[in-house]
Amino acid sequence: MFAESLEGIQTLLDVVQVFTTRCGMEINIKKTFLLSIDQDLKRRESMLAPDLRINYERVKTLDIYDACQYLNYWSTGKVDMGTTREVINANAKVACDLIKSHSLTPELSAELFAQKGVSAFWFMAALIEWLQSALGGLQKIYVKAYKNAWRVPWTMIKCKLPVYLPNCRGWT
Repeated sequence: MFAESLEGIQTLLDVVQVFTTRCGMEINIKKTFLLSIDQDLKRRESMLAPDLRINYERVKTLDIYDACQYLNYWSTGKVDMGTTREVINANAKVACDLIKSHSLTPELSAELFAQKGVSAFWFMAALIEWLQSALGGLQKIYVKAYKNAWRVPWTMIKCKLPVYLPNCRGWT
């Protein structure tokens, strides 16, 4: 949920609480956090933690430097997207390793890698800025994964596989 004021966010929390109660659902307060996004560090650091509540339990307020995930979107209160880039790289490496020792067909291995290793990138590609060097590192992981999927020997000459990364506005 997004609101421009603390009163607005509490109103939204109250509406969600009424809705979930009527539907017989419960909000997991352990997974509920407040992350204030503000580029003005002085103002943000001087703010007191707000007293927002769901079912009379206080919502935990994250620090400006704490990373938080929402719908595969990682950020901090400082709007630092470095964590998202790290998660995307880590997901790609895990997926690459996953298909290395798998007994799937090359087609299924490539599809598995696309689902596990590439999907987060495509979801976030237009939302965060990527430097060409970071894209190059990601492409190396992708090439390695597709070589793993198709069981291409590592002794072969390095070649660029058709792993297309978008050339979006703001990317250098």
